[in-house]
Amino acid sequence: MVVGSCIDEITVNVSKSRLWKGAICDAHILYPKLLPEFFAKYERVGKGVGSINILHFAPASQMPIGSVSKMKVEIFDEATYSTKYSVIEGGFVGVYFKSVSYESTFEATGPNTCVAKIKIVYETLEDKPLSEEELNAVRGGSTQGLKAIEAYLIANPDVYA
Repeated sequence: MVVGSCIDEITVNVSKSRLWKGAICDAHILYPKLLPEFFAKYERVGKGVGSINILHFAPASQMPIGSVSKMKVEIFDEATYSTKYSVIEGGFVGVYFKSVSYESTFEATGPNTCVAKIKIVYETLEDKPLSEEELNAVRGGSTQGLKAIEAYLIANPDVYA
């Protein structure tokens, strides 16, 4: 097994407050609405730390039909716009990973702009690092989701204002 990580910084043209509300607080509402080809359904059981997010993938996600990913929220800090969750079942766990977690922090760069810092920490199933293609598959979902939410919030300036 190989332990690895990657960090992506994504510039977003909405405030960190609006991005937090859309991408974190209401992800279970917006992801299936904005990306139905990737997410058939997104459920949330509980609220804040300890809650479980359950994603049901759609065909474009390139996950097996009917595939589900369950993630446990470990950090939910509205004061610092930071969150961390670990996949506890499904998704890429058992495919590429023994374990994987995602940490997100939103930092203001202006009144209506911010940078989303996404850190992915993983442990592979095999004794080799992920290929660039495998790593891009894991990273792409975060970027695509944030960009879809950004576009929605720009098109709807009163949402989460």
